[in-house]
Amino acid sequence: MKAGVLHCRCSKCYSVPTKKRVRKRVPPALGLLSLPEEVLLCILQCLSAEDLLSVRAAHSQLRDIVDNHSSVWARVSFRDSWPSPNSLWLFERAAEKGNFEAAVKLGIAYLYNEGPLLSDEGRADVCGRKAAHFFSLAETLRAPSVNPFIWVFIRPPWSPTGSCCKAVVFDHLKAECEKHEKRGPLLHCLARVLQLFEGDDKLSEAVSMLERSSQAGCLQSSYLLWEHKRRGMTDPGRYLQCIRTLRDYAGKGCWEAQLSLAKVCSCGNPLGLESKACSDLVSQLFSSAHPVRRNRITTTYILVDWLVEVTTMKDFSSLTLHVTVGCVDRYLALRSVPKARLQLLGIACMVVCTRYMSKEILTIREAVWLTDNTYKYEDLVRMMGEVVSVLEGKIRCPTLLDYGEVLLSLLPLERRTTHLFSYICELSLLYSPLATPPPAKLACAALLLTRALHHYAPLWPSLLVDYTGFSKQDLVSLSMLLYVKCFSQDVPKDYRHVSLTGVKQRFEDEVYHQISKEKVADYKELCQILEIPEEAPQMEPSCSNGHPTDIHAFLASPTSTNKRRRDDAMQSRRESFVATPTAELSKQEETLLGDILDWSLDTSCSGYEGDQDEDSEGEKDVDGKCQQEISMISIKLDSLTEDAKQEHCRALSSDEDSFCEDEREAGKNHPSSSCSASSPLMPCTFKTITTSSGTAFKGQPGFRLLVPMQRPRGTSSKQVKRKNSAAHSGGELEREDEEDEYTTKPGFLSL
Repeated sequence: MKAGVLHCRCSKCYSVPTKKRVRKRVPPALGLLSLPEEVLLCILQCLSAEDLLSVRAAHSQLRDIVDNHSSVWARVSFRDSWPSPNSLWLFERAAEKGNFEAAVKLGIAYLYNEGPLLSDEGRADVCGRKAAHFFSLAETLRAPSVNPFIWVFIRPPWSPTGSCCKAVVFDHLKAECEKHEKRGPLLHCLARVLQLFEGDDKLSEAVSMLERSSQAGCLQSSYLLWEHKRRGMTDPGRYLQCIRTLRDYAGKGCWEAQLSLAKVCSCGNPLGLESKACSDLVSQLFSSAHPVRRNRITTTYILVDWLVEVTTMKDFSSLTLHVTVGCVDRYLALRSVPKARLQLLGIACMVVCTRYMSKEILTIREAVWLTDNTYKYEDLVRMMGEVVSVLEGKIRCPTLLDYGEVLLSLLPLERRTTHLFSYICELSLLYSPLATPPPAKLACAALLLTRALHHYAPLWPSLLVDYTGFSKQDLVSLSMLLYVKCFSQDVPKDYRHVSLTGVKQRFEDEVYHQISKEKVADYKELCQILEIPEEAPQMEPSCSNGHPTDIHAFLASPTSTNKRRRDDAMQSRRESFVATPTAELSKQEETLLGDILDWSLDTSCSGYEGDQDEDSEGEKDVDGKCQQEISMISIKLDSLTEDAKQEHCRALSSDEDSFCEDEREAGKNHPSSSCSASSPLMPCTFKTITTSSGTAFKGQPGFRLLVPMQRPRGTSSKQVKRKNSAAHSGGELEREDEEDEYTTKPGFLSL
């Protein structure tokens, strides 16, 4: 710096080093793309088909992952989705990548032409070829140890017009089996279809297909061949070899073979084993039955009662009923169903199970009619696809009656006592506490209760202890629960406070020796027979939160536009009324409504509109006066809230928290109907009512019962046209989060 030169303090002349600020580098936020590819695959596999398409379109990296990994398409969910012209490509792509649900729904959609909307020209050939392809694909995607199922959809009866899509599917599957020898499940399905036809040539062809299927490794075909060869076998040496073959099939995991082997060993000792080894062989069957957590609450017992009435009307077997209820329980353990579609689930399970279990089936159109046309043909077809896909084709599972047959073959009972055992088994279907124990233990408890009620001595012999593995002390508590639930006066009731007596009426027939009319021992006497201390019976199981397990919120409205006066003898015939609404009245609402509830007992409508008869002028005047009196009645309920939520049969989910608008309109404008005079049928409908506060409550569609009833003697053959309306507010159910899938393989521990 020169002398005499004055410099300023600006930044150009005089610079002072400044302290720099060091900014901390913030780590970037973790996003979906920053996750490892294995984690991304797990996330994508849990998405629905629509969500998967949205994620695929979000980024090129996600698109590459979705397109290059078939496991994503194989596990994508098509819940509540059905093939349509717009989504057909999505279903087909997922099915080709190994998605079982997409393959099943495509096969059913093409078989019934429900969704693809093909033209009528050559529709049977095109749909049959497509359905055969996707049915074959669905069968190959399953484990080889499970029972083939696609024959349920193509089984006879076939259409006699000549253009039957089922016959086309059968022919294409048969041609495919001719090209590829290693198609054991498909050959099994073709053989099951041929067994339902009459004629020796069909039967011989079915046996030939079973042999080819057995050689291809199908265990179920081997068991069916064993059953066919066993008939008429009298040679002791060949019979011994036959039992040894059955033991081999049981050891490989075929539960039908395990049940048959247990029955054979219960009747004797054909294998020549020691008594201890023979009893251990049977006890392993009972010990391998896994407990089932089935959340049957609120309205499901009303559905079961309706299914019992349909079974009685169609003369189906009790085993078909038990398998149907088992399918309903297993479906509800995996999926949540709105209450308005619960009846649709029940009738869909019955349609599938009757095709699997019996020669006489329940057709789809007849099933729709049984619901009083509450649902459409396409609704039932789609629900059948949902049931089969969710259950993964496992229709038949061990039931309470299967283990009961083993017990009865071990220690036979009298005919009347056997009917009592069957009666207790069907009553157990109505109560939720009895749905949790393993079916093997429940069958043993039902047998103990049956022997106690008919005074058998000893109650539980040592033979039953050795062959079942259950002692009397292990079964007493469950037997008492059976007694309290099945024979107490507090039977389940519908919304009109009418007892649900479908099982009782079924066993009032002479075929069952009218066993339901038999007077059973009282609670005190039963405690003395079982040699246990007398305690007050607990009607309902305790709940962790202090609230009852079932929530009943129902409001009945007697409004009707055309009804007749009640007959004086109507009060004495209340037990003859059978109906299946969606909920039952609570005690508080029953007391509040009082005499208003009696009007709903007099109202009913059923059948079709064309069968209704016109009323006389005098009857119309009486109806007008009754309507004026009813319109003056107002109901005030303090517990009702404006934001009533939809009640589910399982857990409330985010995508099913309310009814769709179409269902609300269907519940509001559901038409009334009537039936022919020979078989009066009684559904129930729901309408909108208004309380004193001016708030309108809309009804929801409930169950429509269609069961013939006997007309009292001396009455006219003219059909009475009646209507019934009611409305209810929904409640919110509390459910457990735990879900245990039902295991269908009670394998032997050692053979």
